[in-house]
Amino acid sequence: MIEWQDAYSTGIVKLDKQHQNLFRFSNDLEERINCGVVSKQTVDGALQFLGNYIKGHFGQEETCMHRYVCPVAEKNTIAHQEFIKEFGIFQNTISKDGDNERPLRELHLFLQGWLVDHICKIDLQLKPCVEKSR
Repeated sequence: MIEWQDAYSTGIVKLDKQHQNLFRFSNDLEERINCGVVSKQTVDGALQFLGNYIKGHFGQEETCMHRYVCPVAEKNTIAHQEFIKEFGIFQNTISKDGDNERPLRELHLFLQGWLVDHICKIDLQLKPCVEKSR
C-alpha cells in the first residue's frame, strides 16, 4: 500500500483531493485482491472509477500546469496520454478475458507505479509554481 502524504501536495486543494482519492482507490483495490474479493463487479467498478478519474482529473491538472507555467507541463500531458493508452489496453484485455483476478492485479501494479512515478515525481513539481504565483 502507498499512503498519501502531505509532501505529495500540488498546492491546489482540488487536485490534491483527487490524488488522495486515487491513493485510497488503489489501496482499497489492493486489499480486495489480497483478500480474494475479485468479482466482475470489482473489475467493472475499477474500470469505471479510473475512467471517471481520467475524464475529471487529467484536463484540470493540465490546465493548472499551464496556468502556473510549470516546467513539466508538457511531460505531464504526454504521461496522461500514455496512461489513457495503457488504460485502453487494460479495458480491452479485461473485456476479452474471463479471468478477473489476473488483469486486475496487473491494473493495480500499473496504478501503483503511476502513484509513485507520476504523482510523487511529476505532479509534485506544480507546487513551487503555485507558491511562486501567490
